[in-house]
Amino acid sequence: MHRRIMLIAMLAALASAGAAMAAENAVVGLWQVVSDSPGGEQYQWKLEIKEEDGKLSGSLSGGPGQFPLLEPRFENGTLTFKVTIEEQTYAIQMKVDGAKIDGTWKGPSSQGTMKGSKQT
Repeated sequence: MHRRIMLIAMLAALASAGAAMAAENAVVGLWQVVSDSPGGEQYQWKLEIKEEDGKLSGSLSGGPGQFPLLEPRFENGTLTFKVTIEEQTYAIQMKVDGAKIDGTWKGPSSQGTMKGSKQT
């Protein structure tokens, strides 16, 4: 009887840890994102977020090429990172809500919005 209780407690702890890890890694995966510019142009992007040894990494790819994410962080449901495109660095801040992502980008001379959905 005591063994059964211990086994159930261990399984519950493992399930709880797995759920916590899944919540922390909610941002990991491939996202299809659209950015809007002040002039009304829209750009399609693929945002890939990876996690290795507790650290986030990834890339943003679209028409002008593929760019590594700089300083990616995911805290309190918000993803932040920077990306350098054509020698200009942009700061991105996006709120993750399940399979949807929504936020803003800001560069040296302009800013706009971004939104998208998780593909994997």
